[in-house]
Amino acid sequence: MASLEELESLLADVSLRLDRAAEQVRDLGLQPAKNIRKIGEAIALTVEVRSDVYLQRPDLTPDYLKKR
Repeated sequence: MASLEELESLLADVSLRLDRAAEQVRDLGLQPAKNIRKIGEAIALTVEVRSDVYLQRPDLTPDYLKKR
């Protein structure tokens, strides 16, 4: 059964993997200007979904995003 905790975990993992993919695109010289931008857009979209999760479940918000 789906849960906000699992969704947050999946999206966090996806974001990390996309970040690593961007590094590999850079290192491989695979049209980095174009492709890193596309990967960045995908990361931004995951951030938007994660923000919606945090609105429903503030306890899932990572410490680094919490206001002090």
